[in-house]
Amino acid sequence: MSSTAVHGHHAAQTNLEPSGESARVVVFPEPGRIEFRSASLRKPGDDEVVVETRYSSISAGTERLLFGGKLPGFPQLRFPLVPGYEAAGIVVAAGKDVSDVRVGDEVFVGGAMCYTDVAAAFGGQSSTLIKKAAQVVQLHGIPLQQAPLLALAATSLHGVARLGTVAGKRIGVLGMGAIGQFAARFLQARGARVVCADLRAERLAGAPGEKIDLSRTNFEDAAFDLDAVIEATGKPEEIARCARAVRNGGQIVLLSYYDELTTPYVDLFVKEVSLLVAREWAHVDLLGARDAFANRTVDPSALAGYVVGIDEYERAYRTAFGDPTVLKVILAWA
Repeated sequence: MSSTAVHGHHAAQTNLEPSGESARVVVFPEPGRIEFRSASLRKPGDDEVVVETRYSSISAGTERLLFGGKLPGFPQLRFPLVPGYEAAGIVVAAGKDVSDVRVGDEVFVGGAMCYTDVAAAFGGQSSTLIKKAAQVVQLHGIPLQQAPLLALAATSLHGVARLGTVAGKRIGVLGMGAIGQFAARFLQARGARVVCADLRAERLAGAPGEKIDLSRTNFEDAAFDLDAVIEATGKPEEIARCARAVRNGGQIVLLSYYDELTTPYVDLFVKEVSLLVAREWAHVDLLGARDAFANRTVDPSALAGYVVGIDEYERAYRTAFGDPTVLKVILAWA
């Protein structure tokens, strides 16, 4: 799960004056059900832009939790709701106070609260999005199909940045899901010697650096005296493995979300291991990820190849929630 889930898109909306326009949206009408239907849009503000969505991606962590009727930090979820926070499209209208974004610009949108008849958590799975211009990210030539991945990339970049200077250091990444894949790529781009570990050989095949197949050996047996480990499995029981794999005084970045943390203290105590928590991305992380995509420092193409048309939304969500061989599902809206 991306820790982007703590963003406040589910909060009460201040401007709910209907515009008379509607959008096609993915809706969870109640836990365990999914629909594709129309939703009424509010009027955009003078500092906002209207974006016509071309592609979005499904968060297998956050959206699966929403589908199951729960989300950490939001004990009173309101259904029906529009999920998603990973979208990209073209600006089709801009308010009178908008100067830096123009009609025709291609942008990333990290969710939107723009509906009058459904809640937004976080509102990104929609054919039309309304967002403050200062909060969208211009793509600078990034292919629209790859742009929804900026959310995960920015989350990974934020976690990597928690380690400070990594050049020349030997750093492990435990878990080669989409977050781990991006973390490994950012580490390599910053000069680290990366050690990637996962149970699935197909995930390791596309990972950079040294690779450890956890179906054949334990992480701590194959990777030892690491300067740091990024824990990207989301399983708190793996923290002890990370502690045994790092050197004395090493660091562990928790690049996942955990309902609770329970881990043997002795593994941390003996080596004086530092635990670093990485929260959700900030806007500066989105800009950094955008620049890395644009200049090809980090190539997201391998994670953007599984594309499903929006008319097959049910198949897309089944795949995203249930097929571990697919790292990311991209929805095509046009």
